[in-house]
Amino acid sequence: MKKERIIKELSELKKDENYRSLKLTDKKYINFSSNDYLGLNEDKELRGEFFQKFKDEDLLFSSSSSRLLSGSYPIIMKLEKKLEKIYNKKTLLFNSGYDANTCLIETLFSKTSLIISDRYNHSSIYSGIKASEAKLLRYRHLDYNHLEEILKKYSSEYDDILVVSETVYSMDGDRANIKKLVQLKSKYGFKLLIDEAHSFGVLGYGECYEADVLDLIDYVVIPLGKAGSSIGAYVLMDELSKEYIINKGRKFIYTTALPPINVAWNLFILEKMEKFNFRRKRLIELSIYMRNLLNEYKIETISSTNIISIVIGENQRVNKISENLREKGYLIYPIKEPTVPKGTARLRVSLTALHTKEMIQKFVKELNYEIDNVF
Repeated sequence: MKKERIIKELSELKKDENYRSLKLTDKKYINFSSNDYLGLNEDKELRGEFFQKFKDEDLLFSSSSSRLLSGSYPIIMKLEKKLEKIYNKKTLLFNSGYDANTCLIETLFSKTSLIISDRYNHSSIYSGIKASEAKLLRYRHLDYNHLEEILKKYSSEYDDILVVSETVYSMDGDRANIKKLVQLKSKYGFKLLIDEAHSFGVLGYGECYEADVLDLIDYVVIPLGKAGSSIGAYVLMDELSKEYIINKGRKFIYTTALPPINVAWNLFILEKMEKFNFRRKRLIELSIYMRNLLNEYKIETISSTNIISIVIGENQRVNKISENLREKGYLIYPIKEPTVPKGTARLRVSLTALHTKEMIQKFVKELNYEIDNVF
């Protein structure tokens, strides 16, 4: 790409109020943009317990190798075995949810496949579909009648069909109907991939596990950078798919494995997951409390989870509201295109178990003021 073209594109982003830059995150702010939904990352006692448990182990800060060389060290194998015991599916650990989604799709599907994706699925899913060269069709967000219309039309034309959905959608804070997707799978015989990025931890071991439909779902991707309070992603699948990805998945084969210290933390959190019920209950209570407050102030949201999306509209307006709230001590970043459709720029509130009702009450009051006064 020529320098002149780069400069021009960056100038256009600035003109459209869509330019991105890195900002220092200061702890003096009340953070409503964190994905640490259960508050595990801020828990010093939990961290201390972790270091005490593994004090006699030599937890290195790098694996220094890919999994197929010396990167399949004991604790990473122990983690995958623990996952397979919990989920009763074969498991591979990836370095990120993005890598997991792209590698899974691009490795197991090809030009002869049809992939039907919820329109609002994550960018990583579309990157994998593009790399696979499969035929792509999108169904309207959470519209299962539309999905079935597509299935009726194309099921006879393709032997290899994949339907992809997330459980909780981070831009709108709404939830997929997993049981409906499983019913359609039973009827039409397609393969089903579910991304649990925003439901793992918040819903225990994930919505597919808690709804007892894991054995009916072909692939489950569980990224760990949200309520998992870590890095990496678990991919649950059948034995043949695991074997094939180990042999053919480029993002798996040619990537240095996660460091032992991160993997030990992942194992530690996984083993304690059932002990975080009080955090989950608190998060549900706070989410209901905030949605009720927004309703009192007549601030609209379609969210039904702890991710509460408030559509503002234009980039300039959402930027200004975000800046004003920051000056008042609240960290909440605007979400703009291409992450969301043009004209639907929004504030996305990420509630965590560390927030209090008092924090939320004061924040909603200030938010309401800004919405009423910024034009």
